Amino acid sequence: MAEFIVGNSLSKWARDHRFLRALLWRIDVVVVWLITRLARLLPIDIASRFGDAVGSWVGPKLKKKTAIFRANMVVAFPKLDDAEIDELVVRAWGRSGRVLAEYPHLETILKDDKRLIIDICEPLAACESPARPCVIVTAHQSNWEVVCSALAKLGIRNVSLYSPPTNPLLDRMLLESRQALNSELMPRDNSARLLMRALKRGQTVAMVMDRRVDEGKFIRFFGRDKLSTIMPAKLALKLNCDLVPVQVERLQDAHYRVTFHPPIVPEDTGLDETTQAIDMIQQVHHQFENWIRQQPEDWFCSKRLWPKNTTQQTEESDSDADTESCAS
Repeated sequence: MAEFIVGNSLSKWARDHRFLRALLWRIDVVVVWLITRLARLLPIDIASRFGDAVGSWVGPKLKKKTAIFRANMVVAFPKLDDAEIDELVVRAWGRSGRVLAEYPHLETILKDDKRLIIDICEPLAACESPARPCVIVTAHQSNWEVVCSALAKLGIRNVSLYSPPTNPLLDRMLLESRQALNSELMPRDNSARLLMRALKRGQTVAMVMDRRVDEGKFIRFFGRDKLSTIMPAKLALKLNCDLVPVQVERLQDAHYRVTFHPPIVPEDTGLDETTQAIDMIQQVHHQFENWIRQQPEDWFCSKRLWPKNTTQQTEESDSDADTESCAS
């Protein structure tokens, strides 16, 4: 989500002027409240379509975020021409609008078996034994929030990382909707030790990890090196837990399929832990690529994944990148 929605063009000045920043935060909260309030009053599928219309209209007006969307899509889909990329970006903004409009209906998605289909490719250790938690990883695709709903339906106690919006007022509003996920939510900052403690308590941990992380390792993603967290794999290796990739697919409107894929294992267990972890995350990246190619418009790639104007990865930093090693 953009730091400022209504005042996006004033973002440069707002960061330097506390009063303007606070004013824009409040305006944004009012706008989001109105959208989600109206969405709450609508039947869930109509609300989802309403969100698509709003996202398709508002999103492209956020020039900086749209440029980032476009740059990421160009790398991921090099065979598309400019017009096809532009169309894809508009559709992706529409899908992100659906996610926002579905926040007030998260409880409905959780409780309606027809809206949330769960496929488990291999038996989940966390289902068979509460003492065997898993590390769950997914991408910002479709509505990634429903992974927590799927875990709740399976009776798996979990702790899920989330990225708080820069706007603290908006963060509080969204947290109220997220209570319907039946998940313990943990801000991503300084989370490594807390996640390890949760795993030791028998809680499965879940995180969205397709974003760039400047403290990470270079790992290939769509043919280019991307700085990526290896935290999930390291947690799994240290505590002998399964690392399970979970795919979310939007079937139609607010209907989803959540697929728990087979656990990722290192190809060579004789290597050191860091090398094994890098190998595991590379395997996760390959799965993410396949999922994104299947439903490209459902990929919410609002953060810059690769440096500007280069085909080779460098250690260039970017203010739009998530800086926590386990970003959601």
